[in-house]
Amino acid sequence: MFRKSAILLTVAALGLTAAPASADASYSLDFASAYVWRGITFTDGAVWQPSVTASNDSGFAINVWGNLDIDDANDMSGEFNEIDLTASYGFGSDAVSAEVGFIEYLFPNTEFAGTREVYLSLGFDVTASPSISVYYDIDEVKDFYANVGVSFGGDVSDALAWSVDVSAGYAGDDFAAAYGGTSGGMYDGNVTLGLSGGAWSAFVSYVDAIDSDALPEQPVDFLAGIGFSF
Repeated sequence: MFRKSAILLTVAALGLTAAPASADASYSLDFASAYVWRGITFTDGAVWQPSVTASNDSGFAINVWGNLDIDDANDMSGEFNEIDLTASYGFGSDAVSAEVGFIEYLFPNTEFAGTREVYLSLGFDVTASPSISVYYDIDEVKDFYANVGVSFGGDVSDALAWSVDVSAGYAGDDFAAAYGGTSGGMYDGNVTLGLSGGAWSAFVSYVDAIDSDALPEQPVDFLAGIGFSF
């Protein structure tokens, strides 16, 4: 399954980058003190998270993202334990932006079964830049997770910008149960402070469970990281 999915997305990415004039490719190398996803601690230790995206002016994009444990938090130092393959299409107007997509989650070097999600994200060009995203797992979990957020930001100088992002998640019963919860409900809360300048960015985040019945308390509440994009 991993080999087949990787080949399909690689072919699609090559197709995008081979398209005349409108194609583009970008890369990022991120390092973080932990790997936390939707409030869930996957790695309580340092991680490296590289990513590559191929896109074109029509709004189509292909992304490959991975998580590699740097230390022995999961007894997997130097090994990838997750690779996500995402195909998306973005569209919208001056006031509203939208994105629909498909994500395949793969967990090499682990005993976890991979799964798949489809999603819809909406962003609004108004004060606080509110956004909402809804994800539905169509494979292992067969349930949804939704997230709403607001974002603020500005320039410190010509070379430095700041941002504050606040979000909260909500999970269905089956999604919560798949990750250790006993019932659906308000899931995770996140506050992230960021700085960026040119090709680099850095962040500090506070993450916590909102309802411990939906998301049991996790070992990581604070994390930080730095990233470089090309």
